Amino acid sequence: MLKVLFIDDEPFIREGMASVIDWEKYGYQVIGSAENGKIGLQKIRAYRPDLVFVDIQMPGLSGIEVVSQANKEGISSKFVVLSGHSDFSYAQQSIRLGMESYLLKPVDEEELIPLIQQIRMKWLKENQLNEQLQEFKELNEASQWENFLFGKKVDSDWSSYFQADSFHLASLMTNEEAMLEKHMPFIAKKVYRYIWNEHKLYLLFRNQTLEEVKQSIIAISHDLAYIAHQFQLLEGACGIDKLKDNIEQLSRLEALRYSHSKAIILTDQDVEKISKTGFNRDEWLNTMTRTIEFQDEKAIERHIQLLEKHFQATRFSKDRMITEVLDMVKSLYQKLQYENKDIQIPSNEHVISIISSADNLQALLSNIKELLWTTSTEMNAFISNTENIIEKVQDYVEQYYYKDLNMKKMAHLFKYNPSYLGKKFKKETGEYFYHYLDRIRTEKAKKFLMEGNWKVYQVSEKVGYTNHDYFYKKFKKNVGVSPKEFQKTYRKAFK
Repeated sequence: MLKVLFIDDEPFIREGMASVIDWEKYGYQVIGSAENGKIGLQKIRAYRPDLVFVDIQMPGLSGIEVVSQANKEGISSKFVVLSGHSDFSYAQQSIRLGMESYLLKPVDEEELIPLIQQIRMKWLKENQLNEQLQEFKELNEASQWENFLFGKKVDSDWSSYFQADSFHLASLMTNEEAMLEKHMPFIAKKVYRYIWNEHKLYLLFRNQTLEEVKQSIIAISHDLAYIAHQFQLLEGACGIDKLKDNIEQLSRLEALRYSHSKAIILTDQDVEKISKTGFNRDEWLNTMTRTIEFQDEKAIERHIQLLEKHFQATRFSKDRMITEVLDMVKSLYQKLQYENKDIQIPSNEHVISIISSADNLQALLSNIKELLWTTSTEMNAFISNTENIIEKVQDYVEQYYYKDLNMKKMAHLFKYNPSYLGKKFKKETGEYFYHYLDRIRTEKAKKFLMEGNWKVYQVSEKVGYTNHDYFYKKFKKNVGVSPKEFQKTYRKAFK
């Protein structure tokens, strides 16, 4: 519906114009009227009508002055002048101001209907042309941006228009362009410009804060709920001259997507925050071997998470990570088989299959975790022969020193007589089990006191002593100084 407004100082003219025809039948909606030029101009500014019928002679602002002022303000309404008598000079002024027609009052219905039909057709054609021009402008601007970002020729002075602006750039890698097409109108509302290039959708944000940019990407993510999507974003804003460099930075960030699949928005700062873990491959293999043997599902999960953090910190390529994981799994099974001759080792083909079927690091490690847990449930490390039983007991203590352990519990775990196992342990190690346990706990306690900002009572609990006084006595007996003195001495030496 086109909006129509009547401006006339005569009430019966305003009312007559509103009721002389069925305006809605001809595609118009009457939005109001005004009794003089001043009020009429205010309503034109407020309502932006498509068509205005205005009396040429009114107290205050005349119809000519109303139209002239509206034109100066860039208001695109179309005007039809109403006059009570024929005057050629008025008609000339109307033509100069670009009015659509000049009607004498009272208005004849047969003259009015063809006129408004003609004006409506003109509006429709102009709107269609404007839409086409706008579409052409959008396509041209999109082409200019694509050329600029990817090293093609652009107009010499084009980028100078954006020198005062700041930009954020994000990207989305996808093979689902066809599915994304129906979401593009929504995406277009959230960004300054979007550009397709080689299966990548680049999102350009202009003069927005980082928080506003992230909120827009989150909104887009929600709209793409049923399409696989992961965004890369550079947190720092930049000027137009640095945008090409950002394309290269985004490419480097995209290469890390394999190991960061859980993040909907992966930023350069997210990657920078991940520090080296001090990962020790041999230590990880040894500990994981014991964890699998003793069927500790939570510990398997923790060690898998440690491996994930390690690979995220190293920033290896996808192929490098797959190769490393495959090698570690092979080494792990070799260690397990060395200790457990009857273990069922999965074939190389099976391991390669579950690794290669994963789309990202997290899925790969999840597959490996399931494989290792299956192996763990199929073996029983607590059934040991007499040759390796003490070694198994020591392995268990080394890993689970923080638990409530004693010889009776160890004998129960390994299905041995407590008295026999205690004597065998003393014979082969040269010390009683409880002395061995205290020594292992003391060594672990020393590491905690040296490595972190732990309180003494916290260290006591971490190594399995709920009685802090007992821990204090044991530590001082084994080390020669109290836990607090040991910690102070170490810190002083390494300041």
